[in-house]
Amino acid sequence: MRKKRQKRHGRKKPKKTAKQGIELRDIFIENRAFKTLITSAIEVYNRETNGVLLGRNTIREIKGGKAKVVSIKEVYPFQTEERKPSEVTHGNLAAFKRVLRTIESFETEIIGGYHSHPYPYKSVRLSRGDIVSIKEDIEAMVKIGHKRVEHGWLEILLSIKRRDYAKPSGREWYITDYIKRLRCHVRTHEKTAYDILISAYWVYPTGKSALESSKPKDWQMKIREVAVFVPWNLN
Repeated sequence: MRKKRQKRHGRKKPKKTAKQGIELRDIFIENRAFKTLITSAIEVYNRETNGVLLGRNTIREIKGGKAKVVSIKEVYPFQTEERKPSEVTHGNLAAFKRVLRTIESFETEIIGGYHSHPYPYKSVRLSRGDIVSIKEDIEAMVKIGHKRVEHGWLEILLSIKRRDYAKPSGREWYITDYIKRLRCHVRTHEKTAYDILISAYWVYPTGKSALESSKPKDWQMKIREVAVFVPWNLN
């Protein structure tokens, strides 16, 4: 198994939104959560995967120094979604709400969600449709009493492409660093591999739009891309 990591560039200090004081921190995806993200994206290819992120603010050692990050501790993939190559929706809304309530019962904080864009994707950033879906998820969570996501929702995007090779090779995986983003290459079969570009975004309402309407669907949203980190050793 081959693992590769390129030199990471310097980081700016995390910024805060002017109104809510929410830190737009870089993210650190823990071992098990990282494997779940990659596996769930490959599992349903060429359809979209999605789910929720569980985590908390913490301090981790990055590049030999201490950094404030959001640690992604757990990932829960939704099982009852309606999946298409360019869209995924909550096919069973009652099941979706049961998931949210169950996670809340364990007193675990949902900080956002994730989804994939299978190739051919128009871009490797959040689309307008993604923002609409995020607003709907924020509204659903607010209805069950989870207020924190009103001020900042973290969304991880997995842009995934399958690669087929004429020459067979053994299974392997490695990670390449693209400044803020990570590319994970996984060969699952002697002639088949998947490239997954991982990016992360904080989505939050402008102060004015949140004050004008209590409904997230009416909010104007700002987007800030942040850096993605993973452990050096994923074993």
